Amino acid sequence: MDIIIVGCGKLGGCLAKNLSDENHNVTVFDRNEELVSGIVDKYDVQGFVGGATIKRDLDEAGVKKADLLIATTASDENNILSCFIAKTLGAKHTIARVRNPEYIKQINFMRNELGISMLINPDFNAALEIARIIQFPSAMNVETFADGLVDIAEVKIYPDSSFADTKIGNISSKFKNRMIICAVVRGDQVYIPNGDFILNAYDKIYITGHHKYLASIIKEINPNKKFASIKDIMIIGGSRIAFYLAGMLENQGKNVVLVEKNLPKCEGLSELLNGTTVICGDANEYDFMKEEGIENMDAVITLTNNDELNIMVAAFAETCNVPKTVTKINNANLSILLDRFSSDSCINVTDIASDSIIHYIRSKKNVSSGEMKRLYKLVGGKVEATEFVVDGKTKNVNKPLFNIQFKRDVLIASISRKGKIIFPKGDDSIEIGDRIIIVSKDRKIEKINDIFD
Repeated sequence: MDIIIVGCGKLGGCLAKNLSDENHNVTVFDRNEELVSGIVDKYDVQGFVGGATIKRDLDEAGVKKADLLIATTASDENNILSCFIAKTLGAKHTIARVRNPEYIKQINFMRNELGISMLINPDFNAALEIARIIQFPSAMNVETFADGLVDIAEVKIYPDSSFADTKIGNISSKFKNRMIICAVVRGDQVYIPNGDFILNAYDKIYITGHHKYLASIIKEINPNKKFASIKDIMIIGGSRIAFYLAGMLENQGKNVVLVEKNLPKCEGLSELLNGTTVICGDANEYDFMKEEGIENMDAVITLTNNDELNIMVAAFAETCNVPKTVTKINNANLSILLDRFSSDSCINVTDIASDSIIHYIRSKKNVSSGEMKRLYKLVGGKVEATEFVVDGKTKNVNKPLFNIQFKRDVLIASISRKGKIIFPKGDDSIEIGDRIIIVSKDRKIEKINDIFD
């Protein structure tokens, strides 16, 4: 696909890398020549210097021939207008990054009257992901598939776990048709395991499980880890993500405390969040944090715009024996560091937004078989979980799986059939109408038939 990315900030740069890696023809577009040059020098993309809302510039950049324009500038209004102009010039599809929740409420108008294919609010999406993580406190990350029936959870194995030094085949037999281990991370190595794979202490495993049973399954993995249900939550930072998340947690009946050092921002949030206690103070002052009850919290979520502060406050929370921490990280290198010293969760807002857009792009491509419903990247993008609907063009339908030749490092993690969830064994098969989750390593699955040899 011919794709133009307007805006060379964090999201624009991330999309340029990911989409060029997927062999799209990418042009990055920005008024700042230095930003454009930086991305062009780094990735296999073209560059154009111009204004996001200037028709002449967009025309010269080749918008009329573009399959897709993605507007990711810092201005919601510029992104919306850029998409509108691009559509009038002939772009087939457009995506606008917006932050104002009022624009999201007008999605139908944006589509029907302005021709914008997709609106994405990275802050709202990040808040949704954190809210999911909070539902499973003993998991590091959780993602939902099959209309909420199936979850994929990331869990660390501790030395006293019953999973340590155990064959996956033995574990699968114990849990029968309730879950499957679809990926294992050991140090810098990633594995798509078979039944003979032996798990070690400190492995991180990705389990696909029935939503109804997932919490109890995770509890069985590390039974000596005390994770009570999360009720009292402290959010650090008064960002947009914090605002969205606090509202979500209020609706779930959680007791939410939000700490922000900027007084005017505190006053504004107090007016908007009726069920949240907003405290004005510096989270970097640990005596102050103790006075405000950090030691009594079930979870601490750090959402400032300072990565180092987020990490330090999360680390302090862990020393205070807070059962659950979630840390927002922008710098990928810091994310790796956090993963090494902490057993808890971290999120990257840019990655979440990029994954959503890539899912949209893959689903819009002409494919010979199967409809893509969901895409989620695991292990920093090294593993993908993709949900498809099996249709009449899908190969190997109604054949036992042990008679099918699959590509290496590809696994069918679950089958959803008429409301029933199947974690497949060799004698199972896929049928037309099934929704299946495919987990793959170092392999981009754009259609179901890509999994077969």
